Amino acid sequence: MKIIHISRSFSYEVTGGTEIFVDSLAQAQSLSHDVLWVVHTINKEIPKNFTGFRNCYPLKPISAEGRLNKITTHVDNLDEFKQLLLSYQPDILHLHSLCDSCGLSHINISKSLGITVVVTIHAPGFTCMQGSLIYHKKEICDGVITEGRCTECRLVNGRLPYPIALLASAYDWPWLSTEAKGKVAHILTARQITAAFHRTWQEMVEKVDIFHVLCDWSREVLVRNGVADSKLHLIRTAGPTSLPPKQRQPMEDGILKCVFWGRFAAVKGLHLIIRAVQSLPKQIPIEISFYGPYQDDDYGQRIQKMIKGDGRFKLCGNFPKDELLPKLQNYDLALIPSTWLETGPLTVLEAFAAGLPVAGSDLGGIKELLTDKAGGYLLPIDWKAWASFFRNIIEQRLSLTPLSIEFRSFSKIANEIDVIYKMNKT
Repeated sequence: MKIIHISRSFSYEVTGGTEIFVDSLAQAQSLSHDVLWVVHTINKEIPKNFTGFRNCYPLKPISAEGRLNKITTHVDNLDEFKQLLLSYQPDILHLHSLCDSCGLSHINISKSLGITVVVTIHAPGFTCMQGSLIYHKKEICDGVITEGRCTECRLVNGRLPYPIALLASAYDWPWLSTEAKGKVAHILTARQITAAFHRTWQEMVEKVDIFHVLCDWSREVLVRNGVADSKLHLIRTAGPTSLPPKQRQPMEDGILKCVFWGRFAAVKGLHLIIRAVQSLPKQIPIEISFYGPYQDDDYGQRIQKMIKGDGRFKLCGNFPKDELLPKLQNYDLALIPSTWLETGPLTVLEAFAAGLPVAGSDLGGIKELLTDKAGGYLLPIDWKAWASFFRNIIEQRLSLTPLSIEFRSFSKIANEIDVIYKMNKT
């Protein structure tokens, strides 16, 4: 079978969960299939020291023209992509993002050539224009695309007063072009943009053959948005191979050593951890180490400013993927304080493999993986709850049970995905 994976980035460009998933799945599939990983990218060269999937095929960068085309993932200049499909003749096109470089235009070309289209849902952004499924930045949304509510939520999150956002979201002002310039025009055409996103979603639901979801909550959101059960397949992600038990004992040096790894983004909840720790008396022995990229954007700069001069926090930078699990075994507790609905997340599985206890947010994929697990601690999205949790562990010397759960390999995941490929092949 010939398979093309397409995503926003390669794993040698971005070390996010989506890219790691595609990389690992493609490597496993390549043992029995002809697999190609395609990305529209400026970066044409694979680094010589890259140890991941190497059958990568960079296509020239593309971008949608205009605000409406951007939201509907419509692009015109896909001749190179179409030529690749004609020459390679894949049986499967497997998408891992929804954007102009990996979206409905790619689906339409593939379907016109009789290619089976598969979509893996890696993040809330597939049904949420803001990418978070958090209503008014305060509460988890049910994920149903509703033109009025979604428009109003975007406008409120853009700092428009609620009464004005409610009024603007009630009408689509068809006489005004979505490409009109200026803040007022963008506000008045916001509902038109939401309606276009909704139409794109409905067309994708009709044309995609298989929706692969990684968790229960994601499946429920897709059902609410009209995806038929026959198209939906829940296959949870795989984790790395477990290491031998870690040598460090909890707080053996009198310090609770915690670790966060991943990208610096508001939805990852680092600010909750920092505020919790900074609310504790300075004499309480706790240390938080942060590993990961993307520390120079607005949120990253905000985080660095929050912890500047506070010796309880350490910025450790990025590191090669093969060094992750041994590094984790130098800590007492993994922190996963996400404020949005994770679909894996891979960080929980990596903590499993390192035998590290996990404190995580009580929602989404984190909740699904940690519920009823010894060594899994679920907390609300509230810095006060995190502060109380840290204090109880340290002052009461609560036992931190190591997680030692063997998760499935990517070869098993590849076999399960093989089954749904074959069931749905057009």
